[in-house]
Amino acid sequence: MDEALAMQAAAPVRLLFEAQGLIKSYGPNRILMDVDFTLAPGESVALIGENGAGKSTFAKIITGVIRPDEGKLAFDGRDVVFNAPRDALAAGLAFIPQELAYVPNLTVAENIVLGQWPGRSGLTTPSAIRARAGAVCQHYGIHFDLDSPMRLLKLAERQLVEIVKALLRDARMIVLDEPTAALNEQESTALFSILKRLNGQGVGVLYISHRMDEVYRFSDRVDVLRNGRRVASVPPQRTTPSQLIAHMLGQEKEEFARGDQPRSGVAALALRGWKSGGLPALEDVSLDVQAGEIVGLYGVRGSGADVIAEGLAGLNGDVVGEIEIGGKVRRTFGSPYEARAAGIAYVPAERKRDGLVLGLPIRRNITLMMLRSLSRFGVMDGAAERALTDDLVRRFDVRYRGADQPVERLSGGNQQKVLLASRIATKPRYLVLHEPTRGVDVGARVEIHRLLAGVADDGCATLMVTSDVEEAVTVPDRLIVIRDGRIAGELAGAAMTQANAISLATES
Repeated sequence: MDEALAMQAAAPVRLLFEAQGLIKSYGPNRILMDVDFTLAPGESVALIGENGAGKSTFAKIITGVIRPDEGKLAFDGRDVVFNAPRDALAAGLAFIPQELAYVPNLTVAENIVLGQWPGRSGLTTPSAIRARAGAVCQHYGIHFDLDSPMRLLKLAERQLVEIVKALLRDARMIVLDEPTAALNEQESTALFSILKRLNGQGVGVLYISHRMDEVYRFSDRVDVLRNGRRVASVPPQRTTPSQLIAHMLGQEKEEFARGDQPRSGVAALALRGWKSGGLPALEDVSLDVQAGEIVGLYGVRGSGADVIAEGLAGLNGDVVGEIEIGGKVRRTFGSPYEARAAGIAYVPAERKRDGLVLGLPIRRNITLMMLRSLSRFGVMDGAAERALTDDLVRRFDVRYRGADQPVERLSGGNQQKVLLASRIATKPRYLVLHEPTRGVDVGARVEIHRLLAGVADDGCATLMVTSDVEEAVTVPDRLIVIRDGRIAGELAGAAMTQANAISLATES
């Protein structure tokens, strides 16, 4: 038994929630093995582990999405059985998934009271809806424009609406699955500030995370799952990131560090005078990437970094300016086809929406952009496709049952690996990565960074657009920081620190 599991409490603690001996299998595959878990009122616990460790299965069991094969649950001292999420919510336990459920054309107030309409005999009024939503927001110190349509809210704000919706239903425990995966540093801090405020009012919080920095800043305890077992449960102040990673992987994992690489001094890919209208707007953005170099582009949400990534992919027709690529100067791309024809491989930020065909198997997703080169007279060379796929899934350590398994049945991190493999399969000369490790666990993240370094070492000019400041200062050879649509500065060498990057990105 791991030493971290042997913590002894000085006095008995009243528990809000307890799970004992949870076991779950799918066919011959054991997903959870005898997992215990506790949560006290007002406690905040981070659940971490590699993709496939059983985190999402555990969260779904304790919130009634699926039933365990064995084990029992207790809420507020009473044994409970959740046959559906509504049973868990009725007991006071709410689940906030990554894929939020809301009605985009209804107002914030209407979404908050959805299914809990104020009034009698099925009749309600806009003023009653607004009053009920406003009352719960005021009680918990959360502020919204209640009349704004949900579709106009930022992702972080939509997550808060879901939390308020749960609080209206008297939720005393909130489970969040990767709540900050698509948020920038400021939005993540604001979200956890509100969760901490809820802790102070007795609400227990369990959140699944891949971000080590937030685990140390916001959790009272960290629980680690590895291969379906809970292998550690420890306060963050009593452990180190390297120790937590060792728990996750079963061994110490060396952090990624890219060494100095020789540079040609000649730009392989360059942006000249890029501008765009709308929000956020670009104003005279210029940058360059050399062959064999990884250049990072970092900025907070709304800085314009996303616009540059989409412009290089041919996805944003509002961008105007010049691109120097392969020694030739041309206008910005008018379509994704033009970008691909110029030699750019693009890894989008939204893998499910823009990067993968979820119903197709792993093998076909990896080779989807290479069908022409892998076929002859319209007939696919199956042997060549299998050889290429087998090599890439091995290099990226994709966890799967078979290459014909649909991508939609993979964990989020393994889906991201398939997405990256599909772009690298084309052996690109220019690679544009938009949030390349979003939703990926710590171990896979290090491996992906190593693979990207290997691609760059083979001569690929790589631009990595990321809102993850730790990634921004770890992987690139140089870091360009963008703020309010303009280049705020460039960092390299010893100056490439998180503090300097955040300062440039947020300085007024």
